[in-house]
Amino acid sequence: MMLACKNNNQAVREPLNHTRQHVDMQSVNDNINLNKREEAYIEQMIKKDSMHTYANSGHGFWYYYIKKNTQTDYQPQEGDKVSLQYEISDLSNNIIYSFSEIGTKTYWVDHENYFRGFREAVKLMKEGEEALFIFPSNAAYGYHGDEKKIGNNIPLQMHLKILKINKQKP
Repeated sequence: MMLACKNNNQAVREPLNHTRQHVDMQSVNDNINLNKREEAYIEQMIKKDSMHTYANSGHGFWYYYIKKNTQTDYQPQEGDKVSLQYEISDLSNNIIYSFSEIGTKTYWVDHENYFRGFREAVKLMKEGEEALFIFPSNAAYGYHGDEKKIGNNIPLQMHLKILKINKQKP
């Protein structure tokens, strides 16, 4: 019996069923195609909107300023306490969560669990600024939605106002 356990020359066998790998690759391809469709749609929206100048965030979403603050260069940093207001709508401008429904929020930068686009958007703004952000679903609530009003894979718009930034000491 000891000799049988000692024989380590057996080759590792590959699984006969590759279904899981196929499902994973199909999911990856589906997500790539979804992202391409959403980005194409958003880029088309931006081209049609001659009233605003959009910026690419570098984080996979676009935005334009409604109100700009030229008096300061300070943008929120990790740990800062930011007082803000926002509303969320779909890409057809149907409001999902209104300013009045959400109210004024306090957000501790990079220390709270908001969707990725929100966290990055806050850090692009300065005190007193307002901007409109357009997020593909992968920068918004993604596959799961928010389990309330936002379904899965829904691209969103967010109107964000930064009311006050309280810098935190390092």
